[in-house]
Amino acid sequence: MCRKRKQVGLLVGVSAMALAGGGCSSSSTNAGPKHSPIFMPRAAVAPVVRAPEAQLDPAPVDAKVPVVNIFGELDGQEAPSQPQSGDFGFQQHTFSDEGYDADCSVDPSGKWIVFSSTRHSDKSEIYLQRVDGTSVTELTSDLSDNAQPCFSPDGKSIAFCSTRAGSWDIYTMDLDGRNVAQVTSGPSQDMHPSFSPDGTRLVYSSIGSRSGQWELWTVTLGTRERKMIGYGLFPSWSPDKTGDRIAFQRARQRGSRWFSLWTLDLMDGEAHKVTEVAVSSNAAIISPCWSPDGKRLAFATVVDPAKTNKGKPRGQQDIWVVDSEGGSRHRLTDGTSTCLTPCWANDNRVYFVSDRGGHENVWSVRTERAHEWPTAARNAKDGPGPAPKTAVGSTSSEMEK
Repeated sequence: MCRKRKQVGLLVGVSAMALAGGGCSSSSTNAGPKHSPIFMPRAAVAPVVRAPEAQLDPAPVDAKVPVVNIFGELDGQEAPSQPQSGDFGFQQHTFSDEGYDADCSVDPSGKWIVFSSTRHSDKSEIYLQRVDGTSVTELTSDLSDNAQPCFSPDGKSIAFCSTRAGSWDIYTMDLDGRNVAQVTSGPSQDMHPSFSPDGTRLVYSSIGSRSGQWELWTVTLGTRERKMIGYGLFPSWSPDKTGDRIAFQRARQRGSRWFSLWTLDLMDGEAHKVTEVAVSSNAAIISPCWSPDGKRLAFATVVDPAKTNKGKPRGQQDIWVVDSEGGSRHRLTDGTSTCLTPCWANDNRVYFVSDRGGHENVWSVRTERAHEWPTAARNAKDGPGPAPKTAVGSTSSEMEK
């Protein structure tokens, strides 16, 4: 990179959550090395159209707002750069060669993507782009960080988190960047919103002032009524209207980076059937997102997340899919690059952020099991063990429920 960049939730989700991904995800303030040029020509990046700027009170100049990485830590990491690999059904959608792109979301029509990026600023802003286009519209433009956008079920509005009021809070806005409304406020750090199937509520994660843990909260948009429903990070609300199911990541041990995938069912506003759906003996599972029919989940894995190199995870990072009960697991990416913060579109492609082209951009891959990636030898230990030298695996042989 030719300038400093700050990874905000690259997954922030990275994963968030994202890592502390989850999903949604990815958060660092490190001076990144200058990457090799992306294989797409620079001319592919079209001029930016700026949306009208909202008239909101600016954040205090001296406010110190934490950045949150995919593990939910308040001192982010920078994603490593990896060499590009073969095609195998991968498609690139954004083409920035400065800064990074993160936190992508696809609208219900499958025609538009919204994502955060530092391509034009040290602060992350939110951009709108056609899935098959190259011109982008900048929806936010201020002195704060704006990240983790997601479309409403009707595709008419976007929820996101921002530091414009001095801490991470949840906001909504129209598709053109107008009518920005603050949903949460206060000193807590509120991140990673996800809409309920009917679009009337949001679920998000918030770092508890008393518990010191990431908590799951719901808020009713019409009344701003809030309710804590449990502990976890980077929630994703199932689009299935027949129930109220939420997926999220949760650390297997408090303060640990070893996350697993969980779901809960909301009944009368209370959490029931809190279930661990997937766990790995050698990787953190982060940034879950639902398929359009609510029957499957995509998520990212980070092999041996406790091991870092200069403060950032050095383990292999891939995208997987699994059914809602934890079965039929298989890996979508090839283990040769960083792949985080998945989003499942209605054309049965999973979008994610990857540096497989040299810079962090938005990519997608089809979900059909067209190929089997090499499977690493299974770790015999019950707990986390050494990271394998090859891929995490293409089936459940590397993952334990």
